[in-house]
Amino acid sequence: MINIPRAIFELYPQVTSTIGDIAYDANGNEVSYDLAAVTTRAEKDACQDKAKEFIATTDWAVLPDVGLKNVNEYITYRKILRGFIIDPQVNPDYPLEPSPIWE
Repeated sequence: MINIPRAIFELYPQVTSTIGDIAYDANGNEVSYDLAAVTTRAEKDACQDKAKEFIATTDWAVLPDVGLKNVNEYITYRKILRGFIIDPQVNPDYPLEPSPIWE
């Protein structure tokens, strides 16, 4: 889910509050913004957040004492996800999480 207010605050530092889709500065003046740019930023933020979530759910898989036969698949999976954190996409094509193969 995208978070439009978060993106507004990130792109427009003069904005101190929002009510719905209206942004205001510290003096209560309405601040106009580029909705397309804000939407793109919100979608990229959502991509980063989702990639971080996917990585966090697989932290266990790369611990040395877990004993997975396919640990390299998890390493590759997590590397791809880190790419989405560094260079977020508007419509990401997330990789599928590997299924664990135990030793």
